[in-house]
Amino acid sequence: MTGGECEVRPGVSQNALRMLAERAARAAGTVARKFFGTDYEIRLKHDRSEVSDADEAAQVAAVAMIREERPQDAFITEETLHFAGDPPPTPSNDMVTWVIDPIDGTRNFVRHIPEYATSVAAMYGGRPRAGAVYHVERDLLYSASLGEGLFVNGHQVAGPKTLAYPPDKPRKLVVGLPSNPYGPIAKLAHRWLDNFVCRNFGSTALHLAFVAHGELDAMTADNPKLWDVAAGAVMLEIVGARLTDPDGAAVFPLDVATYAGTNLPIIAARSDVFEQVCA
Repeated sequence: MTGGECEVRPGVSQNALRMLAERAARAAGTVARKFFGTDYEIRLKHDRSEVSDADEAAQVAAVAMIREERPQDAFITEETLHFAGDPPPTPSNDMVTWVIDPIDGTRNFVRHIPEYATSVAAMYGGRPRAGAVYHVERDLLYSASLGEGLFVNGHQVAGPKTLAYPPDKPRKLVVGLPSNPYGPIAKLAHRWLDNFVCRNFGSTALHLAFVAHGELDAMTADNPKLWDVAAGAVMLEIVGARLTDPDGAAVFPLDVATYAGTNLPIIAARSDVFEQVCA
């Protein structure tokens, strides 16, 4: 590893950004856990997805953690940002921009299903450089930074874990599907249902982390946002997995200055099975 691989730009360590993403994700998760299973207000956004007091409080905790250490950075967040003092700068590819989903899997969360995560990523130059996904109720923290590696609860791992299957009995792939596939993902999802073992944990961020770590062989999602994808994208890149849109084009680089919450349909898979799942 060279120093250039470990720095976003001179003086900005990608590993330091990873560790800050870990702390921010844990801070958001700690707040979410306190709300989980209790009574709180739930509202519907314009797209009819749920948002709760828990989402907003968890986001405040993550943003506060980051701003305390890096007040010069920009933010893109799922929920609306409110600041008592000076607001952060406008997102730009020329500065570190933090992308935060305070609770990915809110539909699970409000129904007291313990499959949800917090996701925090640092982007620069239009690419995710470091990120963390915290599986709150299992207390599992996945994180990565370019040039450094994939980590689980602070311990570096080699990449997707492998399972010992008899060589003469090929196994079925285990893949993650969206809840209600539509558009270009729908045909792919139906083919996966016919050929693979399919799972849905209710969180795009968790699906991506699971592909990177090996719990899933592949995943697809039809309507994720940048805050669902950014942290997991770092993990996939660091282990050599592939992430594309349904046409096979790269998802990144992306101009954070013009990103306005548009959907980013994706397919992610280990490199050795990518062609198989996309055939």
